[in-house]
Amino acid sequence: MNFSHPVSTCPVDLARTIAALANSGGGECRIEGEHGPGRELLGAALREIVPPPTIIDATGVHPPQERSVLKTGIVCPPQVTVSEDERGIIVTVAPGESLCTVGGTVVVIEDGAIQTLGIRDVIRRAGSGG
Repeated sequence: MNFSHPVSTCPVDLARTIAALANSGGGECRIEGEHGPGRELLGAALREIVPPPTIIDATGVHPPQERSVLKTGIVCPPQVTVSEDERGIIVTVAPGESLCTVGGTVVVIEDGAIQTLGIRDVIRRAGSGG
């Protein structure tokens, strides 16, 4: 799945896209525009995602920011690879083994659109019948 965001996009919107990609099998999004502002937007967006993704870019691997949820050792965050081209920043998202949330809400991609899942939906999809 591919999505595109202009640099002026709200960080939470980009965070929802990245989390939805991670929760839905991975994919790619593009931050269109200048690299500097695009990287600032990406950094702000990644800070909104729990668990915070591992970032891989030209400078190496950046582990997730330490948050209490990661101290348990059972949360496996998604991996985000960042690259640049003449049109902007390309963010490739590999799925994690744990659901990502933004503002306490799980988001997924269904029918080409980002959808919000409630706790009952999450439980039902996990096979518990909810």
